Amino acid sequence: MDTLTAPATGVLPIHAITTGAHPLPDIKHPQSRERGYSAHLRRILLYSHDTYGLGHLRRNLAIAGHLLRTIDQLQVVLVSGSPVASRFSLPRGLQIVSLPPVVKVAPEAYNARDNEIGFGVVSRARAAIIADVARRFRPDVLLVDHAPLGMKGELLPTFETLRRDVPGARIVLGLRDVLDDPDDVRRAWDAEGILARIEQVYDRILVYGSPDILDAASAYGIVGSARERVSYCGYISRVDERPLAFPRPVAPSGARYVLGTAGGGEDGFEALLATVQAATALDLDALIVAGPLMHREGRERLVADAAKAGGRVQVVDFVPDMDEAMAGASAIVTMGGYNTLCEAVASGVPTVVIPRTWPRREQAIRARLFEERGLVRVVEPGDDLAGRLAPRLREALGDRRRLVPGIDLHGARRVREALLGEAAAAARQRASVSGRASLAAPSLATA
Repeated sequence: MDTLTAPATGVLPIHAITTGAHPLPDIKHPQSRERGYSAHLRRILLYSHDTYGLGHLRRNLAIAGHLLRTIDQLQVVLVSGSPVASRFSLPRGLQIVSLPPVVKVAPEAYNARDNEIGFGVVSRARAAIIADVARRFRPDVLLVDHAPLGMKGELLPTFETLRRDVPGARIVLGLRDVLDDPDDVRRAWDAEGILARIEQVYDRILVYGSPDILDAASAYGIVGSARERVSYCGYISRVDERPLAFPRPVAPSGARYVLGTAGGGEDGFEALLATVQAATALDLDALIVAGPLMHREGRERLVADAAKAGGRVQVVDFVPDMDEAMAGASAIVTMGGYNTLCEAVASGVPTVVIPRTWPRREQAIRARLFEERGLVRVVEPGDDLAGRLAPRLREALGDRRRLVPGIDLHGARRVREALLGEAAAAARQRASVSGRASLAAPSLATA
């Protein structure tokens, strides 16, 4: 095994693994706070394909942060395709290895973000980097976010590497509550043989949701022995970091404000423009977070329309702490992405959702499930969006009570517990393999 060292926290460039310029950390004898796990919860590798938006990255940062805050001397490496990972405040001790970024252009269709590089070259490079990270880092547990085989099957070489070179390594799949329309997911999984691969590869399946909201295993056809490996963790949020009743800061003017956010912003222009226009029509203060991935023309249009509000509407690209921005708001207008919706519900601030409906219906399905439980209000995208948003926003502003989350938001804690269990299983398997090897080796006393 290569001996590797690295700074305590940081985003490693693409060449970090291939050239060794910024190699990965080496761990000698880490100790955990957890009794019974002191010798073997050492290394966790997180994979996040990050082909669109910020959702996968933010979810993995929440998981990594909770792990690193609650377990001593744990090494966590996140392999991510996000082009903006460095914009976030990273959990102390986390290493991020950046993959060549790609962008989704249609269901299961991608292009390299760098138009001068062919997708085939980028795809092969990503697969090679991930497998090399796994070989060098030798994780106890690999946690795969959302895509069972990775983007276009890029994890297949990594699975082979782990099974061959890292005895006992456990492979865990993390699925958000809603993937897409269940019929569409089943068709796609059948065409690609995903269920058979899940059965063969994964030791555990964690669903980041609750079966009383959506039974993902049944919805997506996970049956047989794979179904027995499914655990529902609840929704991942930051409520285990801070109390639900956040102090609610106010805008510099002392006024409350409407917060408009659409995650990374790549497809959030229409929702945010409607928020600017509705806030202006209602004569409200508003903070609009365009997102670091919004195209330049869209941001310029938002700024131009916000200027018509006489300074009451501000447009920014990014806020480092979205929880704090939400806590200070009188109402939130957002799209229906997993992380933003969980954070909005956790904040207790009345929320209006304008969900994405293409290329997947995931956001629309989640938004309606949450609306059925009185957690949010939903406005479908389409014609006269600002006109239809304004009355729902007025209703939300009239909701003076602080909403009590009606869903389980302690998912990070349960993911941690599951990974502890899988790491313990990995240690037992390694010990068993080592014991058999020792018995098979010739004795020096009798040789």
